[in-house]
Amino acid sequence: MRRGAAASILAILLAGCTGGGEPPAGRTFEFETDDGIALTGEIRGQGEAGIVLAHAFPADRNSWSQFAHFLEGKGYATLSFDFRGYGDSVGERDIPEIWRDVLAAVAALRERGADRIVLIGASMGGTAALIAASRTDVDGVIALSAPTTFMGLAAESGVLAAIDEPKLFVAAEGDGSAAESAQALYEQSSGAKRVEIVNGDSHGEDLLEAGQAEVVRNLILQFLTANTNT
Repeated sequence: MRRGAAASILAILLAGCTGGGEPPAGRTFEFETDDGIALTGEIRGQGEAGIVLAHAFPADRNSWSQFAHFLEGKGYATLSFDFRGYGDSVGERDIPEIWRDVLAAVAALRERGADRIVLIGASMGGTAALIAASRTDVDGVIALSAPTTFMGLAAESGVLAAIDEPKLFVAAEGDGSAAESAQALYEQSSGAKRVEIVNGDSHGEDLLEAGQAEVVRNLILQFLTANTNT
């Protein structure tokens, strides 16, 4: 098969997996953290079951566009946002403090009608989501390729022990130390928990868009159904 033809077929297959093209933009707004940082968020859908989407380094909220649109189609309200210093949010890139941004996103989503909230974080966003979950009440946490520590941000054993809510850890076996970190986070966690190591080497949000995308999306939907009654 000619290289050009093979590339065309691959593009078609990937478009089918992701829905193809750019999804409609959500509604943007600003909200503030407890330490006074103005963040930009983008909300899609509406309803009582809400999902906070926390991005990886060095991405921004746009890395969630396809998946947020997918979740909206399943009946969920989603809030993706830019961490401090990323995208349209102000402030310095103070990574050890970004868990505060997740907490602010939870509050913003509650203000807009969600009373059942699950956190989904990719890479450093997953670590931040775990820390945030140890400091507020949510209905579950999903961490995609989350490291145990990243540039001063750390999901230590005390943090993990404080999370009573169900947890799902997902990583690809070929993604550096991600699988090892997922297993470590799982082992140190208390309460309901699950770890899934999938094939491939995709990292963070990329787990949702190629390779094992269908497997990972189904794992997430099962988790959301079980923990939001949606």
